[in-house]
Amino acid sequence: MTLSFATGVVFRREPEGGILFNVNSGALQIVEEVAVAICSMIDGHASREDILARLRQSYPDQPEVERDLDDFLAQLRQNGVLE
Repeated sequence: MTLSFATGVVFRREPEGGILFNVNSGALQIVEEVAVAICSMIDGHASREDILARLRQSYPDQPEVERDLDDFLAQLRQNGVLE
């Protein structure tokens, strides 16, 4: 299953992180570091497994990257950011 943002959710990369904005609700979430990398890969084509593989390549010294990914995706789902 591929991951994509819910309708009305926009991700924008900023110099010091990123912003998730829901135009329907006005909710704004600031994301940093690994969360920015995750959000930039949520494009409707990448699956959780695709994102995890890329994160493991980018952050080989982070043993908790899978748990961090799953926690972040769960948070995005709970907030209605992911479809």
